[in-house]
Amino acid sequence: MALLPRLLLVALLLVAVTGEADAGGAGHGQARYDRVFSFGDSLTDTGNSAILPVTAGGPFTNPPYGQTHFGRPNGRASDGRLVIDFIVESLGLPPPTPYLAGKTAVDFLHGANFAVGGATALDPAFLQSRGITSFVPVSLSNQTSWFNGVLQLLDSTGNGQRKIMASSLLYLGEIGFNDYSFVAVFGNGTVGLAQSLVPHIVGAIRSVLTVSRVLWPVNSADHTHPS
Repeated sequence: MALLPRLLLVALLLVAVTGEADAGGAGHGQARYDRVFSFGDSLTDTGNSAILPVTAGGPFTNPPYGQTHFGRPNGRASDGRLVIDFIVESLGLPPPTPYLAGKTAVDFLHGANFAVGGATALDPAFLQSRGITSFVPVSLSNQTSWFNGVLQLLDSTGNGQRKIMASSLLYLGEIGFNDYSFVAVFGNGTVGLAQSLVPHIVGAIRSVLTVSRVLWPVNSADHTHPS
């Protein structure tokens, strides 16, 4: 995606979340949400890829990644911050803990980031059935399963979980790009094979969007860096 459209998208997202925060803060700018749960691929991952064995030690764990804001590599596939960082900052919240870095309910009090660099919308087993190899064994359904586990960890009661959801923002970052890129790299590279995945990818994303309070940016048609 070109730089200007990407910056405009970030600006629109920040306007959306800060507007909701102000509306829910009784005019004092207080955050309407207590936490953020985020999903996606490398454009949202803030540390899971650095922990997942198959991706740990990847290029993003070395300079120049992270140099313009954090001063060091920090698990992000960027030299600075990601959209999710600006969203939580605008809401006055701490960054959500990368899922693989947390263990207890205390770790996830301010939310969790389930995004993994290289993650796919479709399950690796489904892609394999189409002759497509996914080198990162994490899909959107894996991330939603992790999310359900964190909810259970925070509160095992249905009423408690509903209260958590009512005070949480779910952010679905870009997802699905890797499904198509793996067709080119590890599949047969045909347009027909890529097109056959479209309804399945749309269905996987739609299943997540049935949840209320999901902030979802439009997926970019291309990347300016490896996903």
